[in-house]
Amino acid sequence: MALALAFLLLAAGNSSYRPDKLDLLLTPYRYSLLDWEVSNFLDKWARKSRDLLPWAAEPNRETRNALVREFFSLGREMRQLERRDRFPGTSSGGMLPADASPPTARIEPIRERRDDILPQVEEAVEAEISAVLAVEGFASRIGLIFPPVDTVFARSPGVLVLSPRDRIYRQDTVLLKPGLGDVVRERIEAEFLQEKDLSALVARTGGVAVYPSVVSDAGGMRHAVVTAAHEWLHHWFFLQPLGQHFWDNPEMTTLNETAATLAGQELGDRAFTAITGEAIASETPAAAAGAAGHIGFDFRKEMRETRVRTEEYLTRGKIEEAEAYMEERRLLFVRHGYFIRKINQAYFAFHGSYATSPASVSPVLGQLQELRRRSGSLSDFLHTVAQFSSYEEFQAHLEPG
Repeated sequence: MALALAFLLLAAGNSSYRPDKLDLLLTPYRYSLLDWEVSNFLDKWARKSRDLLPWAAEPNRETRNALVREFFSLGREMRQLERRDRFPGTSSGGMLPADASPPTARIEPIRERRDDILPQVEEAVEAEISAVLAVEGFASRIGLIFPPVDTVFARSPGVLVLSPRDRIYRQDTVLLKPGLGDVVRERIEAEFLQEKDLSALVARTGGVAVYPSVVSDAGGMRHAVVTAAHEWLHHWFFLQPLGQHFWDNPEMTTLNETAATLAGQELGDRAFTAITGEAIASETPAAAAGAAGHIGFDFRKEMRETRVRTEEYLTRGKIEEAEAYMEERRLLFVRHGYFIRKINQAYFAFHGSYATSPASVSPVLGQLQELRRRSGSLSDFLHTVAQFSSYEEFQAHLEPG
């Protein structure tokens, strides 16, 4: 938050700043970090302070977790009704009965109920993640977790990722408002290609590590809880050498994101089990990434091949051939049930930052899994990886002897 505010103050003090065509294009769509902090940071902590008052009735853990389950169950029902509203006359079971009430009439009460219990749901999820962290030794002597786990379930921002066309490299990243339609996304991407000769991708996100973090609940409870844990890890890493060197180079970005993904999955699944009572089968984020689509089509293998072949084209300076190949492969994925809107250099620059992604060719996933195997606990793993200020330090630590 402090870094974002520093940038805002610098921009306000720069009277010579003159926006260009692309700045003006993005202005209506930019995501305001200042607005987010003003709207959420003080509100969250004011509510927490009220809960500490002696006369404030605090629901017990069982009641809180029941609200979490209700919130996500209602969210699933609401999305089903919204789909029926957009595509009237059908449902998951076929034709709707003739006397079925209109979906719009049933959506609003659900939305109101979710809004009503949302603060308690957020606090329940924060409490369960904090409890797991406390077991792992992250709590102080008086039982505090720092930074406190703090998340808001809301629509997560989009992100504009820019890459040179002649190589795969995340040159710049800009947060955008959530929910931008495909027409707007395509327009932004086309303008950056035309004006700057840059590969651009406007992608959706599941969460962003502002403080409090913003996490989408659209993917269901498990995804939301895991993402909340992932974003807290970015908050904690920011206070450690690992997070302070996040933007040094692509390797450090990948190390940060992949460590947060692996540990966030472990933390989040334990919190999810505490909330639901459901045991989670051991599954790596990498395996989960290719779970959908047509049976017999190996998404991970095909996407990795796409990345490797694209790199080969670009290394030989064959930019147009690389771009034609990526579009050809995108259409292949669509035919097999993977509805990817665009694959380009920026796509790989963004998704390749996560070594768990099929779009990555980084060795970091295997290296971090090896470090986790060597670690006596999740806490040992996190405290070890958090101390690396360079990828070279991390590699040296893994070397035998």
